[in-house]
Amino acid sequence: MLGSGNQIQPKAIRNRKYLFKHTPLFVLNVSILILFVFIGFYYFQEIIISSYLFDSALTIFIELFVILLFDDVFFYFLHRLMHENKFIYSKIHKIHHRANSPIPIDYIYVHPLEWMSGFIGPFIGILALGGVSIFSFWLYLLIRNIHELLIHSGLRSGYFNFPFYGTNEHHDVHHAKRNGNYASTFTFWDYLFKTKI
Repeated sequence: MLGSGNQIQPKAIRNRKYLFKHTPLFVLNVSILILFVFIGFYYFQEIIISSYLFDSALTIFIELFVILLFDDVFFYFLHRLMHENKFIYSKIHKIHHRANSPIPIDYIYVHPLEWMSGFIGPFIGILALGGVSIFSFWLYLLIRNIHELLIHSGLRSGYFNFPFYGTNEHHDVHHAKRNGNYASTFTFWDYLFKTKI
């Protein structure tokens, strides 16, 4: 078990009551995710999944990077808009920011409209590429979701951090101060647009 020395903020709420309160919205958003993936594969498989299953590791790496890049720039501007537009913040994004000291379940504790709008970015990248390998698609989902769970973990980042890659501390400061650090995967958006805190 991790000791309190690994926590970014020592007063993070980690109890059953907190988790129980968040469960209905968590279940709703996971259901939406499953529904979107099913509908996407059923109706848009020919558009989003290219005809080849596996070309090369280099191709998959490039596809993965492009999807993450499109997803992240879209997320940055969407996330920034949700903070700078007072109406959107108060009606939609504020739900997610009930957590000043986030824990992993807070990643999915968002308004359903925010949750669904987050699906747009990766599909812009996929369409820009003209479709991707199924391996690239599943790797993207795995990497993105693990990253989001980690940055909402409330625990210190590991020893091997990549330059300009979103750390747990970067996102934790966003939850604590709420006026910057809008990027998720690549923090250079915050440096580029002067929103780094």
